[in-house]
Amino acid sequence: MRSAVFACLVVCAAPAFASGWSGSYLAVGQDFTLYVQLVESPGGAVVGRFRQVSIGKDNKLNTLDSPISGAASGDQFVGKIEAAWYDGGVRAISAKRMLGGGIQLSGAGGLRANLRPATEEDEARALEALRQGAQQATAAKQNAEAKARRQESWRQRTEALQGIVFATLRYNAMQSLSYRAYADYPARYEATTAKLEGLLAQVKAARGDTGEVIGQRSTLTASMLHTSIDETQHPHIEVKHAYEDSMREWQRLHALLLEATKACQETTPQDVDTQSFKQDCTRVPQLTQSLQTAGENAKAEYFKIRDVYKRELSKQEALRAEAERVGQGTATR
Repeated sequence: MRSAVFACLVVCAAPAFASGWSGSYLAVGQDFTLYVQLVESPGGAVVGRFRQVSIGKDNKLNTLDSPISGAASGDQFVGKIEAAWYDGGVRAISAKRMLGGGIQLSGAGGLRANLRPATEEDEARALEALRQGAQQATAAKQNAEAKARRQESWRQRTEALQGIVFATLRYNAMQSLSYRAYADYPARYEATTAKLEGLLAQVKAARGDTGEVIGQRSTLTASMLHTSIDETQHPHIEVKHAYEDSMREWQRLHALLLEATKACQETTPQDVDTQSFKQDCTRVPQLTQSLQTAGENAKAEYFKIRDVYKRELSKQEALRAEAERVGQGTATR
């Protein structure tokens, strides 16, 4: 009877030892699952499957699914993962059994994992949780990127609005000052007219028909033309260009303030700091009004100078025409 029991223990224990590595094992991490299926033959040869699913930097699932082969002896296993070259190629692995039926797996490339006995259903649930985690990470990343884009958009809006505010303030402050550079131009035009009157008097005083006198009158008449051009017409071209530049800037700022008014009426996002933008928006109505006033003042200042220019230029042209008549001997003596 004792011999029969001993024989049974030997016979019954042998299959259990031979199949000790057979089974399915699972390890689950925050960003990966590792599922291993092993089948051990009576001779100690082991074949199986190694499947690792991990979340990549792009929050997409990366899968390595490769066969395993090796040999087991007692609680030790040595083998290899037969991965394709594009998955890292063949990697050596080793394992030992742990209390509770799990295995401790290690291998090349930093592979370290403690796997517990599991089923395919366990792996499926772990994979679903991993997918959900990847989706949540993707959604969180997309939300963060969208918020960053909103922040950048409103930062640019704020800078643009600040630029409009500063440019308008500068225009409003400088328009009256800019015409100070031309404040003496009307007096210069009048002084030029007086100078031409003096030259005309010299033309009239140069009497006679000799070549010398005729040449003197011709020189004086030409001097009147050049004096009018240099001291009235050319200076006024500067004033006109300044006025045209001023009006272009005024129209540009006026259009920008209209756009700013519309932008300030838009609803601002709750998750972005728009305080600076809102503060500048409160200044837009007053700036719009002051810009209008500055533009009208610029026009008035220019028109004052222009009216004097037209009046004095007309006088100068009349003086030159009279000088030409005198030079031709047609003036009344």
